[in-house]
Amino acid sequence: MSQGLSLSTRLTIAIVALVVATAGTVGYLSYRNIAGVAVPRALVRLDAHTRSVAVELADIVNDVRADLTGFRDVIGLEEIIALSRDPGTREAGGQTLAQWRARIARRFAAELEAKPHFAQFRIIGAADGGREMVRVDRHAENGRARIVSDADLQQKASRGYFRQAVAAPDGAVLVSPIELNQEYGRIELPPQPVIRVLTPIYAPDGQWFGLLIVNIDLRPAFAAIKSHTSPDTSVYVVNDRGDYLVHPDPEREFGFEFGMPFRVQNDFPETAAALASGEPRQPELVEHRGGTRYGLALASMRLGGGPLVSVIEVIPEEKIVALALQALRDSSLLGGTIAVLCAMLLAFVLARTLTRQLTQMTAAVAGFAQGKPLLVPLNAGGEIGVLARAFQNMVQEVGEKTTAIRREKDVFQSIMAAMAEAVLLIDAEGNIVYANRANQELLGPIELEGTGWRELYDIYQPDGTTLLPRQHWPSARCLLGEQVDGFELVCRRRDNGKSIHVMGSAHPIRDAGGALSGAVVVYRDVSAAKEIERQLRQSQKLDAIGQLTGGVAHDFNNTLTVITGTAEILIENLADRPGMQQIAKMIDEAAGRGAELTKHLLAFARRQPLQPRNVDVNTLVLNTAQLLRPTLGEHIEIESMLGNDAEPAHIDPSQLSTALLNLAVNARDAMPNGGKLTLETGNVVLDEAYAEANPEVAPGPYVMIAVSDTGTGIPAAIRDKVFEPFFTTKDVGKGTGLGLSMVYGFVKQSNGHIKIYSEEGYGTTIKLYLPRASAEAEELAPTAPIKGGSETVLVVEDDAMVRNFVVTQLRSLGYKTLMAANGAETLAQIDAGASFDLLFTDVIMPGLNGRQLADAVKQRRPGTKVLYTSGYTENAIVHHGRLDPGVLLLPKPYRKSELARLIRAALNAEAGADADTGPTVETMDRAGS
Repeated sequence: MSQGLSLSTRLTIAIVALVVATAGTVGYLSYRNIAGVAVPRALVRLDAHTRSVAVELADIVNDVRADLTGFRDVIGLEEIIALSRDPGTREAGGQTLAQWRARIARRFAAELEAKPHFAQFRIIGAADGGREMVRVDRHAENGRARIVSDADLQQKASRGYFRQAVAAPDGAVLVSPIELNQEYGRIELPPQPVIRVLTPIYAPDGQWFGLLIVNIDLRPAFAAIKSHTSPDTSVYVVNDRGDYLVHPDPEREFGFEFGMPFRVQNDFPETAAALASGEPRQPELVEHRGGTRYGLALASMRLGGGPLVSVIEVIPEEKIVALALQALRDSSLLGGTIAVLCAMLLAFVLARTLTRQLTQMTAAVAGFAQGKPLLVPLNAGGEIGVLARAFQNMVQEVGEKTTAIRREKDVFQSIMAAMAEAVLLIDAEGNIVYANRANQELLGPIELEGTGWRELYDIYQPDGTTLLPRQHWPSARCLLGEQVDGFELVCRRRDNGKSIHVMGSAHPIRDAGGALSGAVVVYRDVSAAKEIERQLRQSQKLDAIGQLTGGVAHDFNNTLTVITGTAEILIENLADRPGMQQIAKMIDEAAGRGAELTKHLLAFARRQPLQPRNVDVNTLVLNTAQLLRPTLGEHIEIESMLGNDAEPAHIDPSQLSTALLNLAVNARDAMPNGGKLTLETGNVVLDEAYAEANPEVAPGPYVMIAVSDTGTGIPAAIRDKVFEPFFTTKDVGKGTGLGLSMVYGFVKQSNGHIKIYSEEGYGTTIKLYLPRASAEAEELAPTAPIKGGSETVLVVEDDAMVRNFVVTQLRSLGYKTLMAANGAETLAQIDAGASFDLLFTDVIMPGLNGRQLADAVKQRRPGTKVLYTSGYTENAIVHHGRLDPGVLLLPKPYRKSELARLIRAALNAEAGADADTGPTVETMDRAGS
């Protein structure tokens, strides 16, 4: 007790002495003149801080300006210029235009990652309406650098900075005013203040090629200005008109962008002159429009030699004085604090010997809480020793349990990380407790706090369109105690629209007492499998249509052959009876329409016989455009944009002309009030990246023909159905729905690729990618004159009506004829010694087909001349969509003139006749038209 009293006495004496000293210090400081010194010093500090902020803001733009000058010499820019102006050029590196663009894009992405103020790099070309060639920006979700795909590149010729770059000389660097980004025609949300630094790009020959542009995101800089501002002051950043760019109240920032300008001269009238002149201004006390006096400092700076920006910082006069008084109070508190600390130090020194073991115990416990080894005084006596030894035992037991728990956690984390299935654990309130890596990869990062994660997604039934109510979600059902196995649904993120098709199960989790404590949801992504399944169903559907088409074409074309020929005879013999002759012409026209319908069906099913050749696409497109002008009408403007270096395509020219006609007619129907039809050609290379996105495409060089219109466009809901047969949006009787399906089938059968681009209300573009030819384009053979003959033709046809009709037509042309109904009857006549000059046989027959019969006849009589006819060839004489070499085919239905030409050509084919009389599929089609 005496020691305690002694310690208390000494501590009291020390504290009283220090308090007396502190009181004397406070009394001394109070004599100083506060107001007379505080205001000038505050204004000096305000001016220094304002100038520092202005210089830092200008340095950001100056650094970007310097970087942009360096980027003009980036490796690959000259190669892009050369390849864009001449796609056939190959640089020393041997890389394509797409590869050079990708290389520069990766360089820009690295710069973007390294410099937080950079928001976007772009190279914009002068061609194609100022289309972006390279764009690298920051991802909206994670802020990482992102290389924008070709499909998302845009035209920027209408932007003001594009027109500025066109007028700028080589080497110039332009800096835009600070504004809210509106690259997509609207202010981005959240608003993004940007300043653009750009420089024109000129080719070596001095021709303007495009521009290089960098967007600076000023949000970090503006946020730093606000965060580094004292609570007692207000900082504003304004443009040369005084519009607020930075303001303590965000609602007043960039008001001029929304039609409600807020300007600093309206709040501080005395700043108007300084803003107008841009001259430096000394800090001073000014009056606010409300009558309050403020200390104000203003510093103006041109950002990169471009726009004038001013930084203004103000502080109320009463705050300056209050801060000085606060300094007085702080000094007093400082003196008091020093006194208290000294008193505590004295007390510690005096009481150290009395509290050493207790202090050691406290320090050991505090260190253990921070993960340090436990060093308690185990040998201490009394209550301290008992407490130390008990605490040591408890720590050992807790450590063993913690190690076991940590080991189990590591095993759990390893298993979850290795699982291909996504795993989600939620508690009884619906909060996410755990989501493994597969879950994060499938659906993206999710918030693990609260139930707000549910607002990130929409869940649909397997059809992908029927919204699943939240109470029916597998996780919600589990939290009600239900076990959900084998569920199937579609999960779609609301922010980016990404969808995945998943299958899985969900089980409730119960604690040791059986109470529901949460749920575990396990699922896997089956989107790829569902897509393959859809493609398989589509392929099976098309194959089924193809089989049906074959059967219909064979029988229907036989019937049409007789109808067409009979109608021709009637038309010739009814010249003196105009009324009846008109009826015969109607029959002939109807038969022609039926033949065209069958031809479209065969084209879609990819079973029409093609005879491809090397075709000059520019010549074909020009000829087609001339034919289209009377068809489309005067209200449709036709424009041809032909690539000067377009290579020949290896394609059936007749089928290609028909395909272009179909596309043009569809475009006309989409422009009932008039519009513009554009035909474009050029060389393209579809790279590996394009082939990955379109699996049916083989990467490589192609010849492109594009047909574009300015019509109504195609709604997104039906855009995937336009190539299906019999699908049409036209009124009943105004379309068969086979036009686009015929084009689709023809292009696919020709080993090409077709792509449709459309936006409702803005028009449609359909691009045909055709295989390039390996040689020069061929000239078309002239049509041979029609003539008959006196040779003998052996006609083999299983349809009696068609057989009798053909024999009648051949005899009218002067030929002698023999007839047979099938292969067996034909061989019997030959074995009996029948003499003939030409075998004219149907392809599809019971027993021996036409090709098998021809082979059997040639074994008996080598050198026999053969002409095939069929409404559906299957695979007898057509393979991979091409007629077999040396094969002549007369497609059903046919007219008398076509029959005469092909019979004559077949008889002359091996007799040394002029090659010009040798028919092609194209010659036949022209004759038939």
